[in-house]
Amino acid sequence: ITRHLLAERLKKLVRMGVLRRIPYQETPKRHEYILTQKGLDLYPVLMALREWGDKYMADEGAPLRVRHKGCGGEPQINLRCDRCGEEVGARDAEPLPGPGLRAA
Repeated sequence: ITRHLLAERLKKLVRMGVLRRIPYQETPKRHEYILTQKGLDLYPVLMALREWGDKYMADEGAPLRVRHKGCGGEPQINLRCDRCGEEVGARDAEPLPGPGLRAA
């Protein structure tokens, strides 16, 4: 990726509130990018994509790319109903109209 393209993508993520730009050096001026709460809330989405990629796109026996700092295990995404606690898959969920889905 070119520096220009990276800079544009970082600017967009800052504009959208996913990252916050923090100066850490004055000469030359340098910044680090910190996840905002909005960015941190993307974690389950990114982990779900990683899990899908590891399942369907990686070679068998490929090493883990993410591990739990506490015990070294592999983080997993499990969706559960907030009312009954039952595990929920794509066939168990009913999409309802809202900001991401318009009523038919």
